[in-house]
Amino acid sequence: MAEALDPQAIADPEQQRTKDSVMATTVIGAHALEHMYGRAFLVLIPQIYITLGLAPIQAGMLDAVRQLAGGATSMSGGFFVDMFQHRRAHILAFSMSLIAIGYFLVSIAPSYGLILASLALASAGTALWHPPALGLLAQRFPNQRGFFISMHRSTGNIGDWLGPLIVGGLLAVVGWRWIMGGGTPVLLGLAVIIFFLLRNVSGPKIEGVDYKTKFRTQMRDMRESFRGTGMWWIFTVSAVRGMGDRSLLWVIPLYLSDQLGLSNFWVGFHVALLAAPGIFAGPMFGALSDRIGRKPIIIFIMASAVIFPTTMAMGGDGLGMTASVAMFGVFLFSVNSLTQAAAVDVAAGKGLEGTFIGLMWGSNAFFGAISSVIAGVLVEYIGWHSAFYFASGLFFLGFLASLALPSTSSTNNQPQHAH
Repeated sequence: MAEALDPQAIADPEQQRTKDSVMATTVIGAHALEHMYGRAFLVLIPQIYITLGLAPIQAGMLDAVRQLAGGATSMSGGFFVDMFQHRRAHILAFSMSLIAIGYFLVSIAPSYGLILASLALASAGTALWHPPALGLLAQRFPNQRGFFISMHRSTGNIGDWLGPLIVGGLLAVVGWRWIMGGGTPVLLGLAVIIFFLLRNVSGPKIEGVDYKTKFRTQMRDMRESFRGTGMWWIFTVSAVRGMGDRSLLWVIPLYLSDQLGLSNFWVGFHVALLAAPGIFAGPMFGALSDRIGRKPIIIFIMASAVIFPTTMAMGGDGLGMTASVAMFGVFLFSVNSLTQAAAVDVAAGKGLEGTFIGLMWGSNAFFGAISSVIAGVLVEYIGWHSAFYFASGLFFLGFLASLALPSTSSTNNQPQHAH
């Protein structure tokens, strides 16, 4: 089997350590701003819903289109990120630029259809970020994958927390279109900074590479990684978790606004509360999984996630709802980082970090888009609470699937046996 060329092997060790710290800080830090925009959009859905006179199914489509565009980009982008690892800085900068342009176009789009198209562009940019970013972290920190991938997720949670709070306050003074377009210069400026800070992150282009042969090798290694390794179960848990998340993420703000009559600020507060606990819980779970293995932590999180969508539906408009949202936030995204780390564990040494992270994000997005639409249908024809019970059912299926995950050792997180 042809071994993947590791760019760090050609770098001076002292220089490599410096680049690792700069890379990790830049990639993990920039992730927060990218998530500020994505999560803030959820707080704007009730405003778009009212302004355009949408039905619940159409509101669900706003999220579904984001997922479909992101999924298509992730599944193809991850593979080619691994093909052209020396271009990671270009890809990360291009990703941030697409996000900026896409959300600016949302802000000026005159119709529902053009809003969907613009959201697709922004979501493609968001999806393009994760394969090179997480691939770099997984490759450079092989013994701390769970921790560093969870740190990346944690700064995303910081963005998920800040974005809704800021937007909830801004809606008192400006309209949703101004909010969507207002951050464009900041995101474009960040794209330039990312490019210059990370332009040498993967080392120079390695000459003499036969990309046709490399393509065939990557395809073969990818297929082998799914054979008898438990990779299918990792993807199943990740996809079902994604379905549960996406069926709720647009429903919660609309339910709080439309059914419970909460103000924009309190809608933003609760959407932020979904992310705040994960800022601390994510790295904690990630570090623990590096020590004792991914499987027991994933099982615990999936079992816990079953409870809280149901308690949200039963919590009314008081403290019960707020507490349920906060507890759900502890587990909401933590398992995502762990399934990504588990997939990279299985495929370790093949140079396919971006490929598997892209495939995982893509499959999550496609199945999440389906569940967003299903949740919209349930809300329209049965009622709001049905979407919460639907999510609990999905998380229960994810819990059952997690029991079949491959076990890993606590020292290097390599699979001990396959199922």
